[in-house]
Amino acid sequence: MQPYDPEKVPVIFVHGLLSAPSAWANVASSLSADPEIRRHFQFWAFSYSTGNPIAYSALLLRQDLGYAEETYHFKQAILVGHSMGGIVSRLQVTNSGRTLWNGIFGAKADTLYGSQPNNSTIKQALLFPADPIVKRVIFVSTPHRGSSLSTSSIGALGIKLIRLPGKVLNAIPNAVIVAVAPNGDPRKFRPPTSIAGLSPKNPLLIALDKLPINAPHNSIIGDRGRGDTPKSSDGVVPYWSSHLDSAQSELIVPTGHGAMEHPKSVEEIRRILLE
Repeated sequence: MQPYDPEKVPVIFVHGLLSAPSAWANVASSLSADPEIRRHFQFWAFSYSTGNPIAYSALLLRQDLGYAEETYHFKQAILVGHSMGGIVSRLQVTNSGRTLWNGIFGAKADTLYGSQPNNSTIKQALLFPADPIVKRVIFVSTPHRGSSLSTSSIGALGIKLIRLPGKVLNAIPNAVIVAVAPNGDPRKFRPPTSIAGLSPKNPLLIALDKLPINAPHNSIIGDRGRGDTPKSSDGVVPYWSSHLDSAQSELIVPTGHGAMEHPKSVEEIRRILLE
């Protein structure tokens, strides 16, 4: 929204499923009203097609961050991720090792690993180090362990409506298609989508939950005003999925899944940034 200022720390908003950077407009405007925030921070946004596989979207953010770091030479950045955007952000501050790869491919992991070049898209999406430039992540309504809504009839309809671009489909090697297709039949292969990726049974999320988050982080979680945490939900993501024992702070706000726009959430983001 303004030219890069080397005296300010980039705060990068990452939107969630079926959303866009404009979802953060009110948040950025409210925060910018504070002169201390304006003095020290600059607001950016990451835009991506939310139907793509989660790991692929995280790869795009990783590449964009790398480009921005090389272009502007900043030494620190903060990510604020809403919903699925929180998972995309978490994948920036995680040392994957082989954990994600092994979790997804199971007994076939070693064979597939040896068959793919290191510069393949699938290896870049699943094998990566944490970005040391990202000094903090604020998670808002993030389904770290998935959401059952993705496996409901609504989720099934969404999966049917998503059409992945050729670039994404072509990046899936035939060896992987055969390995993950039912009975090894490529005709039964169903391309991964973000909605399917949000299932609590998604091996990516199960494996990711085992890995530490390599940056300080905070959580903002909605409970629709019912005050029933820890049995609460924001209407999309249950508390058991959004809660992190490792978070430095956790704020429950009386609102639904779009928790980032609640005044208490904006004030909490402000508090975290100023600290």
